[in-house]
Amino acid sequence: MLTGATSGIGEATAHRLAAVSETLVVLGPEPEEGVRRVLAQVRRSGPAEVHYVGADFTRLREVVEAARSIRSLVSTIDLLINDAGVPGAPQRVVTTAGFERTLQVNALAPALLTRLLVPSMAAGARVVNVGSSAHRAERFHFDDIDLKHGYSPVAAYARAKLAMVTWSSLLAEELRSMPASVVALCPGLNDTALSAAMTGRIGGPPTRGAARVLYAAVADVPSGSYLEDDRVVSPSSDATDPSNRKRLADLYWERLLPLTLAGRAR
Repeated sequence: MLTGATSGIGEATAHRLAAVSETLVVLGPEPEEGVRRVLAQVRRSGPAEVHYVGADFTRLREVVEAARSIRSLVSTIDLLINDAGVPGAPQRVVTTAGFERTLQVNALAPALLTRLLVPSMAAGARVVNVGSSAHRAERFHFDDIDLKHGYSPVAAYARAKLAMVTWSSLLAEELRSMPASVVALCPGLNDTALSAAMTGRIGGPPTRGAARVLYAAVADVPSGSYLEDDRVVSPSSDATDPSNRKRLADLYWERLLPLTLAGRAR
C-alpha cells in the first residue's frame, strides 16, 4: 500500500511495486478520473491488481474514509509506504482541522491513516515513512507548532519532516509488541514537482528516490531506524530528545485523534 502514488517518487515507486506485488493499493489526492493515465501506466508495469483510493490529506475526514476503503479492498497489509507530501505553501495555510497545511499533509494525516490501518497489518508487516534530511534544518517549537510566527515554506516543510522522522520511531515503540517494523528514510534530492517548488529543478530522477524507498521496505535494520543513503544514521538531536518526543506524542493523540473520534475531522 502506497500513498502519494500519483506523482514524483511515489509514482516511480508504484511502478516498481506493481512489478513485484499481487495486489497494490495506491492513494493520491486526485479523483480517480484525474489520474487514469497514471494508473494505466502503473498497471502496465506488472501483474499486480492495482486499486486506487483518492484522499485529500488536507481533510482528515477523507483520511478516515480512505482507511475504511482500504480495509474493504484488502484483508491484510504487508507493506505501508507513507510517501504523500506537499511543499510548504508560499503563504501559510491552515486546514479546516486547525493545523498548518504542510504539517497535516506530510506528518499528521499519515500518522492517522497508519493508526487506523494497524489492525489490518499482517505478521511481519513494515511501515516505511518517507522523511528528509531537511528535518535537520528545523527545531520543534511546540508553543507555535503551526507556524503562526516566522512562517516560511522551507521551515514548514522541514518541520513537517522533523515530525515525520520523530513519529516514526515513536510508532516503532508503539508497535514493539507486534510482529511489525517501522523504518524512516531520506530519499535524497530528486527532481520532482515538490522539490522544484522549493529548490528548483535539481537532483536525480524520481526513480533514484524510489529505489531508496524500496530498499527501506526490505532492509534488515532495527525497527525505528532512520536511513540516509541506505545507511542507518542518527536523526537530529531534536528528533531524539525525550521531551520533544513526549510533546509530539501528545500532539498526535491529544489533539489529532480526538478530532477524528469526535467526528469533527473535516
